[in-house]
Amino acid sequence: MEIEIQKQIEVPLLNRQRVSVMVTYDGGATPSILQFKDIIASKLKIQKDLIAIRHVYQSYGFPKAKVIVHIYKTREELLRLEKLKKVERKQVEAAKKAAEEKAKAEAKKGAE
Repeated sequence: MEIEIQKQIEVPLLNRQRVSVMVTYDGGATPSILQFKDIIASKLKIQKDLIAIRHVYQSYGFPKAKVIVHIYKTREELLRLEKLKKVERKQVEAAKKAAEEKAKAEAKKGAE
C-alpha cells in the first residue's frame, strides 16, 4: 500500500491535526477502518489510540481511497470529541470483558 499525505492542518483549539491522506491499495476490497488506522499510524509514527478516521472516500473502479483523519494529542481528547466507530467499540468491550474474566479467575484462585 502506498500513502501520500495531501494536507495537514493544525487545529489548536481542539488539540488535534486534520490530515488528508490518499491511500493506494492492492486490488480487491477496500481495507477496513482498522487497517487504515494501522497503515496511517505506521506512516506518521504515532500511536493508533490517538487516531480517529473521519471519512473514507473510495474511487469507483480504482484501488484508491481518500482518508480524512483526526490525530489527537491525548486519548482523553479523542474520547471527549469523537464518537467511536462500531468496530472500535466492539474491541473496547471485548478487552473489558477479557479483563473482567481474568480478574474473576484470579479471585477464584486466591479464594482456593
